[in-house]
Order: sequence, then structure tokens, then C-alpha cells
Amino acid sequence: MTSVMKQTLALVLATFGLAACRDTVVGPRPDRRPLAPSFDVAPTAADPLATASAEGVVLPNAYSNVMGEGWNTFPHANSNMRYQQVFLGSELGGLSSVSGLCLRRDQFFGGPAGTQQLTVKLGPTQLDHTTLTPVFDANYSATPTTVFSGDVNIPAADTLGGGTPDDFYICIEFTTLYLHPPGSNVIVEIVNTSSTRFSNYADACQGGAGCTTSRVWAVSATATAGNTDRFYGLIMKFIRRGDPTTKDECKDNGWEKFGFKNQGECVSFVETGKDRR
Repeated sequence: MTSVMKQTLALVLATFGLAACRDTVVGPRPDRRPLAPSFDVAPTAADPLATASAEGVVLPNAYSNVMGEGWNTFPHANSNMRYQQVFLGSELGGLSSVSGLCLRRDQFFGGPAGTQQLTVKLGPTQLDHTTLTPVFDANYSATPTTVFSGDVNIPAADTLGGGTPDDFYICIEFTTLYLHPPGSNVIVEIVNTSSTRFSNYADACQGGAGCTTSRVWAVSATATAGNTDRFYGLIMKFIRRGDPTTKDECKDNGWEKFGFKNQGECVSFVETGKDRR
């Protein structure tokens, strides 16, 4: 769907007051409402993700400075769902550790605030957007890392969107750092175990030449296989927290968030600059 088509549809919906019906109007079909992973409240100046945003990378890369052709509500606003999305490792730009993910506000559709219960995993794969299979566990080439599990507060977005390429308004900070092995693509998996859903849209790519991502989804949090949509998925920003600069940052299990094996390894990095991660 082109940007012009999105704008025309937005105007029609605004005119006829069909905002409440968007799930059935904008999706590929009623049982394929658009998706998008869910994350914590928008970062503030005191939030580590806010200051680390310059160290992040937008995936797919082709959408770093342009908006996507589509929009999603899966899985961050959809209850009882299992969802995976694959990204190319070659587009990570050398990013080997990920401490958070952000979603971008859509330019034409928004939605109310809400809270959902999510588990987020990241893991390596040798598959890509053309070969991702419907079988969730089979898509990983190694055991994924559970990076977050708990309640997620999703902020409201203006009914008519208003997002821009820099507007990553939904973010979640991982409780466990993800270390990505070189030579692999990466899967983001989100399991939504909430009892209710709501419509809150985020920016997504859909069929564009640079849409080097695909998704697998099922309307069951315990599903083993699901539906596969090629060249369709959320625009995400992978965030990397900065390295420790003082020994104090390594204390009280602080070394874990930087991806070190223990406190001594973290302290050694501060003292010598030698990275053993």
C-alpha cells in the first residue's frame, strides 16, 4: 500500500467516523490484522534508551529515513498471540549486542494507551525473509535468549498517527542483554499472553523493495506453527547500551546488562579496555 493510498484511507475513515473498525478495514483480511511488537513507555531523558538511541540501528535499513507502506497492531496490542519476525544480520551494521527495541509511530493511524503482558526473545537463524518457515521453533539455529517478560505499558498515539522517521515512541529496555553471533540473521519473537486486546498501530513495511523482513504469527500464545507473511513486518530500532566507564557500573550485577560473564570481566574492561565478551 502506497503512502498516497494510506493518506486517502485515513481521510475516508476520519470523515465517516470508522476509527473503531480499522482492524477489519486496513488489514490484509479480518483474521490478519496488522502487527507490531509492543514495548514500554516512550523513553525520557533519564531513560538509558533515550541517551543510547544514537547507537541504535533501524531495521530494515531501507526505512531508516522513510516511513513504511503499512501499519501493524500485532503482537503488542493483540491478546493470546505468538509472533516472530526475521531481520538480516548484514543490516545490523556490526551491532553484536542488543539492550532494547523500539517501534515507530505510524504516520496515519494511532490508538489508545494500554497494558499487555509480553515475553520477548531474540535468537539467531540461518533463514531470511524469503525462507522463514511457519514452524516457530524450527526457525532458530540456536536457543533464543529471553530478554524481557512482564507487563508493558503502551503509550497512546494520535488517532491520525503523525509519525515521522525519527519518532520511535514505544521502547522496551531488556532485562537480559542479547548477544548476537556473527554470520547469522536475527529473529525477534514476542508472545502476548494478555486477556484483552486493543488497536494501537505502529509503522511497518509491506511489499516495498527494501522490506527485507517477513513474519510468522498465530492467534495462540502456545502455537507451534502459524501463518507466514512475506515482505511484511514492523519497523524496529535495535538499541545497544553504551559500555561501562566506571567500576561502580559493574557492581550489584551491573555487569550483566553489559553482556559480561562476571563482575571481574567487566572491571577488567574498564581498567584495560580489553573486551572478552
